[in-house]
Amino acid sequence: MNFRKAIRAISVIGPAILVSVELFDPASIVTATAAGAAFGFNVLWAAFYSGLMLIVIQEISARLGVVTGKTLAENIHQKFGKLYSLILFLPSILLDFSTLTAEVMGLSLAISFVFDVPYYVSTIASIVLTVFILILGSYDIIEKIVMFLVTIVFFSYFYLLFKLDVPLLTLVENSILPYLNENAFYYAEAVLGASIMPTYVVLHSGLVYEKGWFHHHHKGIEDLTKKGEDYVTNERIDSVFSLFMGTLLNIAIIACAATTLSTGKNINEFLDIAFPFSNALGNIGLLLFVLAFISAGISATITVTLASVYNTLGFLGLEERMNNKKFKLMTILWPIIAGIASFLPNKVQIIVFSQYLNGVLLPLIVIPLLIITRDEKIMKRYKIGKLITFLALIIVTVTTLLFITPFLFH
Repeated sequence: MNFRKAIRAISVIGPAILVSVELFDPASIVTATAAGAAFGFNVLWAAFYSGLMLIVIQEISARLGVVTGKTLAENIHQKFGKLYSLILFLPSILLDFSTLTAEVMGLSLAISFVFDVPYYVSTIASIVLTVFILILGSYDIIEKIVMFLVTIVFFSYFYLLFKLDVPLLTLVENSILPYLNENAFYYAEAVLGASIMPTYVVLHSGLVYEKGWFHHHHKGIEDLTKKGEDYVTNERIDSVFSLFMGTLLNIAIIACAATTLSTGKNINEFLDIAFPFSNALGNIGLLLFVLAFISAGISATITVTLASVYNTLGFLGLEERMNNKKFKLMTILWPIIAGIASFLPNKVQIIVFSQYLNGVLLPLIVIPLLIITRDEKIMKRYKIGKLITFLALIIVTVTTLLFITPFLFH
């Protein structure tokens, strides 16, 4: 019986794997590395608790997508009207733009380093590869590609962590016990922002549709159980498993940085991140890091592009999906625009700051999400309860406090 449950759990893994990329995309790797280099193991708690927060928020988003058959952006447009959607649309698009630009920067820097080509060549390669996969691939194909790439990232980093001989007890203690230092709050907020991106919250509600886990209200809520399969249960299994594994990977990234880099070191270039693995483990260390970074980069440019398109169309009230022409056109435009912006200077600082903005703007997405999923007319028997609502509000509060704390101390 347990074996059957395990097989069932594996069989429903899908949308949340794509969403888990937000925990270890290039921007997150750079942010986590910068945090680990600046404060060592003392920022592990931010990765652990933000991962738990992520599971709560993303499960709510996925549930909304399953029950309504609409993305969060589309639900916000329908629930709150055009004016509110437009107000929320503007900062969301800015955030999507900065996030995708950061992802293109990260992937292009890695490609430039590996193949020893100019940055503009690697940027073009990044854009072409992203657009090619999105235009020619169906959801099922894209899901398989991303799952394969995520597996590479996961095993590469845990192999590095094992070879670096990081004490398990140290990881556990620093993950559970918060280190409250005013100078670390900026990096804690950046790690949190890199872990819980508003862009990916919208994405999850759309991906469950592409997976086929949805119903239409005119058919009745019972349509959620089709052929004996409960879609809500599927998304819960998927969300908890995939995002918890992603959280462990995020912790591993910070721990590797804390081990290979001297505490207090500034991260300004891609080489600052890559070469410490070569110094510590030789060519195999550098090879695995670069392989993981490029795999994460391809996954991220794909998923952030999808999220940006869902946001753009959803907040404008246009219900389009991956097989529609408007959607395909937007998947071409977004990477090109982000690629042009990726030539800005101070790339590492821009990447870290973009993750900081994610944490700042998160409440603008989470609060409407809670209002909608608390509405019994919309969610029926699947509306979120008081406990989940309370936990989500704590997440919003913590995020906001982490943002304002640095300003209070300065």
